[in-house]
Amino acid sequence: MKKVLLITAIFFMFFGNSVFSQGVDDVPYLSPEDIAAIELVLPDDIPVDFRDPAPKVIEVVTVNEVKNEMSRVNSAHPLYHLIVLDRTYCALDSDISDVNSMSVLYKYKHGRNGFLIAIYVSGLHGPVYPQFPARSRVIIDMTSVSKNVLRDYINSTAFRKYVSNRRVLTDLLGAL
Repeated sequence: MKKVLLITAIFFMFFGNSVFSQGVDDVPYLSPEDIAAIELVLPDDIPVDFRDPAPKVIEVVTVNEVKNEMSRVNSAHPLYHLIVLDRTYCALDSDISDVNSMSVLYKYKHGRNGFLIAIYVSGLHGPVYPQFPARSRVIIDMTSVSKNVLRDYINSTAFRKYVSNRRVLTDLLGAL
C-alpha cells in the first residue's frame, strides 16, 4: 500500500499540472480564429454570392394526398397487440371499449379491479387501439406483426412477473 501511495505522489509531482490544468498561462484550448470558425452564421451574414438566387417553391399538399405513416408499420400484415392494464383506480368491472374495428382474441379480467389482459388483432388498415378505462394504468402494451414475438414474450420471466396464473398463460398462448 505504501508503494502505491509513493508512486502516486511521484506521478502527481511530475505530471500533475499537465493532467489537471491547461497550464500556467490559462490559454484556452481553442484560439479566437477557431471559435469564430465554429460560431453560428446567420442568414443575414451570408455573402450575396453564396445565397440561392432562385426563390424556393413551397408545394401545397391537400389532406387527401398526405402519405400515411402506416407503411412504416408494414400494414400488409395484421398487427397483434398484447395489453395488460392495472385497473386498481378504475370504476368496478371497467373494460376496454371501442373494439368494433378489431378482433379480440382473448380477454381476461382479474377480479373487479385487478389486471385486465387482452390480445387483439388490428386489421390491414394499420394499428387500432381500444379505448382504455378511465384512470387505468398501462403496464404492458406490445405490438408486433409476428405472433412468435408475443409468444416469446408471454413465455419470458418479464411477463410472468405480472401474470403467473397457468390457466391464463395457457389461454393466452392458445389464443395466438
